[in-house]
Amino acid sequence: MKISIRFLLIFLLLTVCKNSHSQKNYILIPKNSGELRNGVIAALPPSLKAMAALYAAMGGTGCADQQCALTTALGLGNQGSDAQKKLIQKYFPDDKAAKLVLSQDCYLPPTGSASFSNFSYLAFVVLGSEVQVRYELDVLNHGVLKKIMGPDIYLYNHQIFKNKKRILYAWTSK
Repeated sequence: MKISIRFLLIFLLLTVCKNSHSQKNYILIPKNSGELRNGVIAALPPSLKAMAALYAAMGGTGCADQQCALTTALGLGNQGSDAQKKLIQKYFPDDKAAKLVLSQDCYLPPTGSASFSNFSYLAFVVLGSEVQVRYELDVLNHGVLKKIMGPDIYLYNHQIFKNKKRILYAWTSK
């Protein structure tokens, strides 16, 4: 009896340790500074670069003309570049929000326009095959500030993301 209880306790301990170590956090824009962490962005695995490319098309990061800071930090060139669009298409082939931003060439109004948005916080939390996108998006529309906050949740399977729960652009799934 004592041996079986010990094995059970060891199994539970190993399970808890494994689960606590399997979570990976990627903070692209920290809450305290709102500045891009270029080192973190450059080191993202390809799938999370695609996730960042999608979010760079859904919310601003200091956009001016055809350049947005996150898209540039990802090494994708101008906003709406072929590189950005191909990356989104590859990892989000059936996603309605992705199709919408692609149909608009990932266009975002420049910061300072009558209506624009900027992420003040953006992070990815990977829990096995689940990816949480945690964010705070500041949307300024003719002087009225609205904050949209995640998390959005995706499942990553066979190199494709599937939307499980999304707040940002949620209306595209209805």
